[in-house]
Amino acid sequence: MDKFQAVDYKVGRTGAPIVLDNALAYLEAEVIDQMDIGTHNMFIGEVVAADVLKEGEPMTYAYYHQVKRGSTPKTAPLYIEDKKEAVSKMAEYRCTVCGYIYDPEKGDPEGNIKPGTPFEKLPDSWVCPVCGASKDQFEKVEEE
Repeated sequence: MDKFQAVDYKVGRTGAPIVLDNALAYLEAEVIDQMDIGTHNMFIGEVVAADVLKEGEPMTYAYYHQVKRGSTPKTAPLYIEDKKEAVSKMAEYRCTVCGYIYDPEKGDPEGNIKPGTPFEKLPDSWVCPVCGASKDQFEKVEEE
């Protein structure tokens, strides 16, 4: 399977693919060292190429969490359980591909979906704003 068949990319100086879709810039590095730092490995690299591809607003960590409503997996060392008050509200749906939660109370401002729109009323063409998965790849979040 060619995983890059439908992806706009170029081959960098190191031979690694540089994905151009939805990218503002890139850095390409050659690994010069590796360290085991307990919870994971850290790779040290020397930058061999870099370029600005287009102007725009980068997806920062804060943007990912506040606008895209990305979440930290429960298995992550920094996971903090979100304490929610028991309030009757519309059901939320989770993307089975990336974990994005569609919250009807917030809607999807980037997708022009107004707050208060239940998942069932989203257009069939609506896709996950984080990974592009279709509606059929979402599952209802069961209340705990």
